[in-house]
Amino acid sequence: MARTILLSEWAKDEFGEPIPCSVTLNKYAKNGMIYPQPVKAGRSWRVDAGARFVGMTVKAVIKESDNTVLKRILEDGQTP
Repeated sequence: MARTILLSEWAKDEFGEPIPCSVTLNKYAKNGMIYPQPVKAGRSWRVDAGARFVGMTVKAVIKESDNTVLKRILEDGQTP
């Protein structure tokens, strides 16, 4: 594994200025929105220098029995 850097240092290269706040970056790390996945070392998140922000990678499951309003929301507001 390559050397890791602090999440805030990585964010400067990935997002530029201004970078997202530390709370947002921690949520990205915790929820698997960065690949390869960051590692928590003590109180700090550390990430591979070549990691990329991928965002949400899981799509919502829409069931036929779901409420029509909920279906519309999950389908990004598009009408069926």
